[in-house]
Amino acid sequence: MLRFLILSAALAMGADAPSEQRVTLAAPSAAAGTALAVHVGGRVARVAGGFRHQWPGIYFESAFRGDRVTFRFEDAINEWRASVDGGPPLSIDRPGRADVTIDGLGRGSHRIRLDKVTESAAPARFDGMFVDAGNALPAPPPRRRQIEFIGDSSMTGYGARADRRDCTPEQVRATTDTPDAFAALAAQHFGADYQVNAVSGRGLIRNFGGTAPQGTMEQLWPRRLPAEPAPFEDPAWRPQIVMLKLQADFVGFRPDARWPTLEALATDYARRYGAFLAGLHGRYPRAAFLLWWFDTSGAPPEQAAMLRSAETQISGAARAAGARDVLFLPFPAGDFRATACHGHYGLEEQRRIADWLVRAIDAHPGFWDER
Repeated sequence: MLRFLILSAALAMGADAPSEQRVTLAAPSAAAGTALAVHVGGRVARVAGGFRHQWPGIYFESAFRGDRVTFRFEDAINEWRASVDGGPPLSIDRPGRADVTIDGLGRGSHRIRLDKVTESAAPARFDGMFVDAGNALPAPPPRRRQIEFIGDSSMTGYGARADRRDCTPEQVRATTDTPDAFAALAAQHFGADYQVNAVSGRGLIRNFGGTAPQGTMEQLWPRRLPAEPAPFEDPAWRPQIVMLKLQADFVGFRPDARWPTLEALATDYARRYGAFLAGLHGRYPRAAFLLWWFDTSGAPPEQAAMLRSAETQISGAARAAGARDVLFLPFPAGDFRATACHGHYGLEEQRRIADWLVRAIDAHPGFWDER
């Protein structure tokens, strides 16, 4: 064993071994180099010289030769995570208006991925990746499999790196982790490109505690960026699977003039959810729809009956619109520990939830077929 370790160390010190990676930050420079072609995951607004973004789970992938690559940011609010050739990730936290260079990568060809880690309260900008002249390679091709997630804070990895439930807003920002939340993990398991179109605290027709009545997911989902009315359009985005987690409507419910009872809210929710699914089917006619649903095993009989009625109405509306596959997935919340910020799931539980979702999809392999 000792001989093997010494031999391994000697090989690692050979002439072709890369030196230690270094990260430097500097003001943007006109001499940044040649812009790389980029494969983009998630919804962005393509603008001259870059990409405006706000949805969580955005990622960029490129390929190049040589020992250095530079990222150009105009982003003082987000944390990013860069990984070269699948190696250990490097954190880039709120770079502001700056060029961030990773060097010491070694000779040869490399593939790089940049993930947005945090959730954005407002749009920010990424202006691409740059290498020395003559070192650009074609971008990695889009993946055949695509999956879209529509939902709330659990999909964003809200506070998932925290070891406490009581968090300040800054602690939530600093511990949110979309790439290590269940949605991104499940998509990566299947080798799929993905969108995480989720906003913390937002429900389908009513948000957590009744807040932001003009910012429900019913209103935000069609948008390219949540803060702007321009619609998202991309004919190449045709997900085989769409997963929805839209339950914040019922959290912190208090009777009001619009919904005087929980039953009134449930009735309106079911009707609008069915219409929402019908609209999704019109946009993605070949997609299967997976709905994170309520586990009614321990619910009072009247609530269980109310939710069964809602399920029947939603399913009926979707099928009437022509949707072939609508799968309700009761989530066994009692099997998972919510120990992170404000009662959300930590990284370990996020991985277990991803496993739960992977098993559900594996039980229906035909969902990935072109239909």
